[in-house]
Amino acid sequence: MPLKPNNPIAKNNGFLRSPSQRRRIAGIAIVLGLVPLLFFGCLKLSKVTRSWRQPEPPPAVEVDRLIKVRLGGWKPRDSAALEVTAPFTITNSATGRILVQRESRLRQCMVRPASGSGLQIGTIHVNADDVLISPKRDAAIVLDKKTYRGLLRIQCMPGGVVFDNHVDVEAYLRGVLRGELPRYFHPGSFKAQAVAARTYVLYQKRNGRRDRSFDVFDHEGSQMYLGVVGEDRIAVRAVEETAGEVCTWNDGRGDQIFCTYYSSTCGGCSQHVNNVKANEPAVPPLAGGVVCRDCYLAKFYRWDPVTLTKAEVTKRLLARYPSLERLGTIVTVKPKAETADGRIIRVQLVGETGGNETLIGEDFRLSIGGRTLKSTNFVIEDRGDCFVFRNGKGFGHGIGLCQYGMETKARRGVKYVDILTTYYPGAKIKKIY
Repeated sequence: MPLKPNNPIAKNNGFLRSPSQRRRIAGIAIVLGLVPLLFFGCLKLSKVTRSWRQPEPPPAVEVDRLIKVRLGGWKPRDSAALEVTAPFTITNSATGRILVQRESRLRQCMVRPASGSGLQIGTIHVNADDVLISPKRDAAIVLDKKTYRGLLRIQCMPGGVVFDNHVDVEAYLRGVLRGELPRYFHPGSFKAQAVAARTYVLYQKRNGRRDRSFDVFDHEGSQMYLGVVGEDRIAVRAVEETAGEVCTWNDGRGDQIFCTYYSSTCGGCSQHVNNVKANEPAVPPLAGGVVCRDCYLAKFYRWDPVTLTKAEVTKRLLARYPSLERLGTIVTVKPKAETADGRIIRVQLVGETGGNETLIGEDFRLSIGGRTLKSTNFVIEDRGDCFVFRNGKGFGHGIGLCQYGMETKARRGVKYVDILTTYYPGAKIKKIY
């Protein structure tokens, strides 16, 4: 006979329950059954989610960071003083064969072409005309009392020897910034300069002349490179905080670096790159016409009149352009084309023989002297036996970035990226390594 639910025996029986109790037990059983499924399902899902959140990194783009800097100018030297402050090897640059291996330093000695053939490095005779010195410690090359990081290539040339410093681009930049900017400039200016200088040197490396063994000079013809002596705290920090960043523009096929020209003081407006560099690509960031109201505090925003005799002007021009000798003494110098703000694009020279020649304005300025005529923004006055260059404005070629304008902007709180995109319109800053 079945027991009724309200029977006292049923209340204490292990398997008899009220309907609500049975529903509660069933619910618990379902939950307990789902726990393992949920655990293993979540475990599997977490793997999928983790995979989705951490995709495979894209293949790294290889950037050749080795910069080759010609030290001391284009012309070969009879000799130079060399010191290597760590153990080193000397290898043949062409074959890589080790010619000398020293476990001690090289004390200061003279390097010169050896009599007959090869190189004489102090008491060491090297039977090769092109060698690479590789120290076992960085910053161990001392050439003419200047210390450099990286390696040193020495080549015999007609008339003497030439020296190229092979150095990583970031180490190179640490030695450039203080050569280009005064110590008192704002940290933001140093960052903007670091990006511009990095872009410039990488562009020169990729697009420079193939008939020479180096990428850039160590002087104003490229960028002022001081080596280790230039590595002060503000310069090093600017390089580190912008590591791998360059200026680019999109040419329709993708982002490309361009030649980030810069000068000290634009004088109020930048000019088109082709006014100075006729063969340079006419990219939008170098189209000029950027109005700059921030370089007015620069020392040479305005500069004093310069007076030169016609004989002196002729002498300076002939030193750079011997073919102008056919003109005789230059008796007339006048602008042939100018920008809207008064910068001379081309200048016409007329000689006493009646002949004439046209030069790019910047080439004329550099022939006379880049520190004598500080820009091509001036008025020419003929005073009989001399020329007066007056109403001078600005310092440098005026293409791209204006350094003193950059400084004023940085002190006003403008970020280095915005400074760069102002002076290089249409550019963007991209990290390439």
